[in-house]
Amino acid sequence: MKKEAEVIPVPDGMTRFLWWLAAADADILKECRTEKERYRIIGISVLVTWMFATLAWGYFFSTIVNDDMVVLGLALFFGFAILSIDRTLIAAMSRTNGNMKVMPVIFRLILAITIGLFISQPVVLMLFKKDIDAQLELSKQTKLDAYREQLVKLNAGQMATLQQSMDQGKQQLAQKAAELKVYKDGYIKETDGTGGSGRIGESDIARVKKSAYLKSEEEYQAMQRAWEPQQQQLQAQMAKMHSVDSLKETVYLSTLTNGFLAQIEALHELTETHPPVKQRYRLIVFIITLIEVMPLLSKILMPKGEYDEKLAAAAAQGVAAARLETDAGKELLEHYQAAALAADKETVDHLFESTRDLRREQADDLVKDWRSRENAQYQQLWQMARKLLLGKIM
Repeated sequence: MKKEAEVIPVPDGMTRFLWWLAAADADILKECRTEKERYRIIGISVLVTWMFATLAWGYFFSTIVNDDMVVLGLALFFGFAILSIDRTLIAAMSRTNGNMKVMPVIFRLILAITIGLFISQPVVLMLFKKDIDAQLELSKQTKLDAYREQLVKLNAGQMATLQQSMDQGKQQLAQKAAELKVYKDGYIKETDGTGGSGRIGESDIARVKKSAYLKSEEEYQAMQRAWEPQQQQLQAQMAKMHSVDSLKETVYLSTLTNGFLAQIEALHELTETHPPVKQRYRLIVFIITLIEVMPLLSKILMPKGEYDEKLAAAAAQGVAAARLETDAGKELLEHYQAAALAADKETVDHLFESTRDLRREQADDLVKDWRSRENAQYQQLWQMARKLLLGKIM
């Protein structure tokens, strides 16, 4: 009895999708018993990498774009770009006599590691978000304090001049007030008998001191009236400088955003000041990079199997068929050109044979016409013959 043909089960949609992610030919792979699960595993690793890339790009664009739909679209697009690169790297892995070519493998590993390191940054920022937000506030305050010090240094000369003028005016007014107090105290002592004259009441000396006291009081009041507008002007200039500095601080503070680069800087400061965070950061980056490199490593570490043999055989057959088709086409084209040339020659020979008598009569008429001309030359005869037999000569 003949053995019944073995029925090959049709793979489900999820399996075919994983094979597509693994850059495998489903028509060839479904005939390979031992290779199906291997390429499912590679497909799963590519799927995980795709999800990680989409998530990382989504968080990256969320730090610079406020529209959720735009963030979603950009995340899906760039995630698919990473997926395309991974499938290209896997599909381009070729074997020669069962061995991988070293230089292409090294180049693809370096490319995969680079992509993994970049993708790991947004994921790490998302994992350490609370700590990074706290560090961002500290960094903003530190930068604002440093900016304020720069403004103080920048305005130090002008502020010192204004402050000096303010101090001088106040000092002169204080000196005049002290002088007025001396005159007033001297007058009071002369009137109550505790002064130098020892007399009580308005004596001559008391009246002199009273006159000096009143004069000093008038000078003090005049100086005070003259100083008040100057003081207001100086205070207005100093207040204006403080207002300008406050406006500059507000503008500078608005530039201190929580964007991607600011978070990277805060993460760097956090890892430098907290060694345990630095160790976890390196470990997470290593794991995420390993996830990105995992599909390529799976392809490299997988031994050559039935699928590779069938794929190589199919590729060799396709190349051989293409070469045969090319050679056949070239041979057919050469045969066509040779046959066309022979047919054209036969046609021209028949044409000249059929018009021999007519061409002789025309040649005789041409010679007669040439002889009838004055100063006839053979060159003119030849040109007339070419024009008659071959048509217009350019």
